[in-house]
Amino acid sequence: MTNALPVLLDVDTGGDDALALLLATASPALDVRGITCVAGNCALEQVVSNTLTLLDAISAPPIPVAAGMDRPILEPGLPAPPLHGSDGMGDLGLPAPRRSRVDGHAVEFLRRTLADAAGPMTLICLAPLTNIAMLLRLYPRIEDKIERLYVMGGTFAAPGNTTPAAEFNVRYDPEAAAIVLHSGLPVTLYPLDPFVQVRFTMEEAKKLTQAKGAGARIAGGIALHYCRFFGMEFSLIGDAGTVATVIDPAGAALERRPVHVALSSGATRGATVFDRRILTDGFAREGEWTDVDVVSRVDATRYRKLMAAALGATEALDDQG
Repeated sequence: MTNALPVLLDVDTGGDDALALLLATASPALDVRGITCVAGNCALEQVVSNTLTLLDAISAPPIPVAAGMDRPILEPGLPAPPLHGSDGMGDLGLPAPRRSRVDGHAVEFLRRTLADAAGPMTLICLAPLTNIAMLLRLYPRIEDKIERLYVMGGTFAAPGNTTPAAEFNVRYDPEAAAIVLHSGLPVTLYPLDPFVQVRFTMEEAKKLTQAKGAGARIAGGIALHYCRFFGMEFSLIGDAGTVATVIDPAGAALERRPVHVALSSGATRGATVFDRRILTDGFAREGEWTDVDVVSRVDATRYRKLMAAALGATEALDDQG
């Protein structure tokens, strides 16, 4: 993998994170150096178990997996959303994991891995940002070893999902999101706007479950679970779109905008507010604002094909051309 981009993934696996992990571990463009786990879609122990289970199921190389924060910085956390199933990963009945997590806390694992790396590394953050916020607070000098953060979180022009204003990852730990997004590090934010654009149809999901590769079959099973849960004829690739943006940035349209994370209590807590005004001279902004690169839209067909190709299942797509 001499030409592959070294990356670390922070996850709360979750079916949507599982799809992202399937893409990241299958793509020759990425060299996954480690996976850190945080509470979010599931309790921390379930997140760790799901991550190890998935890696076993696809016979992944021995990628280090570390357990991190089991709750947000200030609040007790949100209830696990029911859409992911009782195990958080679509209730596919995969065998219990044989591999184990590494010793020590995920924050320390991140610090050590970044410090030991030959150069700055890319972090792909698909979960509440508690682990990453703690890393930046405890080891501020480690920022020099971070090339860029790709963050699945927030909304740009779309409504929220957890609340009318807020997306789940940011709303789960708004203080952590504020620490990371206002850190001044290079951030590419993949919000709900593109998150909902890239889809597999139910028929494509069924075809994936019949594919040769274990990764494709698992992806199909997860997609079918979401189709059935929501009663829809399609399922989103979700967090995998963030990974696709890292692999193929030409498929994403970016806008550089100032963002503010709402920390006050009430209906807007956890909202990501972007200044999208054309004229701002003479008009004040209240609170903390930091410029980030936000993905406003993606080439959905391009990313569908990228995902299917990585899983070795392009024949499952209706638009194979």
